[in-house]
Amino acid sequence: MASRQAACLSCRKSKIRCKRGIGGICEKCSQSGTECIVPGGFHVGRQKGVKNKRTGLEKAIHQVEEALKRSKAGAGSEGSASDQLQRLLDEVRGGGAAVVDARPLSRHASLTSTDEVVLQPNNDQLTLDDAENPLQLLARASDLRLAATSPSTDNPYTPSMFLFPSDHEPHSDVHRFFLPMRATLDQGPMHDPISLGLVTTEEAETLMSFFFERLAHTRWGLDPKVHRNMAFIRKQSSFLFTSILTASSLFMPSTGAIAKRLLVHRKLLAEQVMTRRLRSVEIVLAFMVNVPWMPAGIHASDDDAGLYISTALSIALDLSLNKIVVPSQSFDPDILNRVPKADCLDAHKALAMDGFEDVDSSSEWGRMLLRRRERVWIALFVLERGVCLARGRSYCVPITPLLQHCDGWHRNSLSAPQDGPLVSMAVLRRDLDGLFSAVRSRCDGSRANDVGSEVAQEIESTIENFFNSWLATWTASIGEGTQQALPPYVEILVTHTRLSTYSGVINHPTAPLEVKRLFRASALSSALNVMRAAIQGEARLKSMPNNTVTMICFAACVALQLSAPAPSGNHSLAPSVRNLIDETATVLERIGNTPSHRNGASVVFGKYLRELVKQAPELPRALPPVQPSFGSSTNPLFATPATDLLQHSSSHLDYSIPTTTAWADPFQFSAMSDNQIIETVMNVGDFNSSLLDVALQDPNAFMWMDWINPLDSGLQ
Repeated sequence: MASRQAACLSCRKSKIRCKRGIGGICEKCSQSGTECIVPGGFHVGRQKGVKNKRTGLEKAIHQVEEALKRSKAGAGSEGSASDQLQRLLDEVRGGGAAVVDARPLSRHASLTSTDEVVLQPNNDQLTLDDAENPLQLLARASDLRLAATSPSTDNPYTPSMFLFPSDHEPHSDVHRFFLPMRATLDQGPMHDPISLGLVTTEEAETLMSFFFERLAHTRWGLDPKVHRNMAFIRKQSSFLFTSILTASSLFMPSTGAIAKRLLVHRKLLAEQVMTRRLRSVEIVLAFMVNVPWMPAGIHASDDDAGLYISTALSIALDLSLNKIVVPSQSFDPDILNRVPKADCLDAHKALAMDGFEDVDSSSEWGRMLLRRRERVWIALFVLERGVCLARGRSYCVPITPLLQHCDGWHRNSLSAPQDGPLVSMAVLRRDLDGLFSAVRSRCDGSRANDVGSEVAQEIESTIENFFNSWLATWTASIGEGTQQALPPYVEILVTHTRLSTYSGVINHPTAPLEVKRLFRASALSSALNVMRAAIQGEARLKSMPNNTVTMICFAACVALQLSAPAPSGNHSLAPSVRNLIDETATVLERIGNTPSHRNGASVVFGKYLRELVKQAPELPRALPPVQPSFGSSTNPLFATPATDLLQHSSSHLDYSIPTTTAWADPFQFSAMSDNQIIETVMNVGDFNSSLLDVALQDPNAFMWMDWINPLDSGLQ
């Protein structure tokens, strides 16, 4: 019989026969000119424990026997466990006849006998993981199959890396098809803007710093500790890296040429990501970063905001970003015990899915990577709900347990600076559904014999309690200065949410007539306060997102409609409102044109507001009203804007116009506080009379713009 010899490393890697003489160089290495290295001490023949030597149950029994042999050396507390394993082996070999050990079992062993383990399983043993998700269940089955043949079991989620099944296994490709989802990154010299020469490293550093110092507060979801590292972002996603640089270049005066180059490259990367179906957490972030400052299209709905949000949602669901990562330090154990397993994701699996198999999930870096997944899902929910609320779109992002229990998510040692405002807005958007349902139920439940003013007061109280509770909870976390004032951006979001709520009540078909009258005053006050906040906060709104611009323009249209002159009575609010809209248009145009290459969408919206004011009906000459005297800003009366109007309207026919005195100048709403605007609207006498003159029977009286649809707000 011919002598057998070990193959060299090159032939072994290529899986071919190593043809060489004793002590010589093999044919393959001789042809390729490489060194022929034969490992020393190689034992010819099959190694003990190599796969295919034992399979199935025989292999499992052999592994248990080997484990028992290794445990013989260390007797003591492990003795009882070894005895139980030995009994199991004897039962298998003997066909179920157990060989009873002559030694008496200890008390501990008797309490943990095999019979008790089998007959009294715990809840986890009775569950079937991933039963709610067929594809994940198939992936788990394929993963377990590869795990049985993998050379190492140290990492519970690395079997998908061992893609070298035996040549005798014809179904390996099928199992590979069902492997668990893994991130596919958009990286490489053909994607990286620095490698392509679009920007230099120094320019990229400057743009990155500008983004996290000036723009990050308007685009939640990024963690400076993770994403401010340029090396990390370049490795994870060229799309996100380019998007951040592009956003910064739009707001820096000296980066006009860079902005043009990056805008073209960003669009190309977005198309490649969608065409090649690349997926990663950073790609989801990239789509979100691009939404706030998209250039205006041919039509108001022609930008890619909807496309980008839907693509980000699809990728986020593929990567299970909607799930709570366990074990978790961000959620109370009692909460986690009530969350279904289908809504949780193991930390090791999450890291492996993102390509961080070697990162310890309990380390600080591992925990930051895991929190970034949950942060992205919360930020995506806030962004999508805000866009839908501003544009009248139907909601798509579901409210998962991660969002249901996120109230304390920001209270963590690894929290990012913007986690507090992010969670506060997520809670507000999440709980709006309950508020809308309560208002809708009260309107639908009203009967003909109900007093309309009482129904209006109940609904007003429900809405005010909702917003007062939110402010009491979150003002301390997100307020600024000694008076804990809301930042302009957050104030606009909250006030616009109020306005949307009031608008939905006005348009609800079953709302009593008194309710619709009452909430017109509240809607007008909120609309004026949205514009006031935009004007007074202009210095801090230089990076105003397009979604906020839409909210401001919607508020302007509401104010213009509700302050329209009535057929009779005074018209003192109309000129003041139109002046405020004109000031708002100026601010929007100025923000959109700064710097000169900005070309922001707010320029178009500002011009549109000017056209609306020009096309508004001319105001007839009217008697000047009494200028109201403002009380203290802490007056509790201001907390309920419509209460005054309600108390003076016991019947819808019992309105009176106060006597007027000389007063020529319109109100300067832009210089007032929010409470002063509320008091002005409530105290001007002709507002009550104008409510009676508006044709409330016209179902389209409030639908002058298609930016808000009460159907999507849950009020129909």
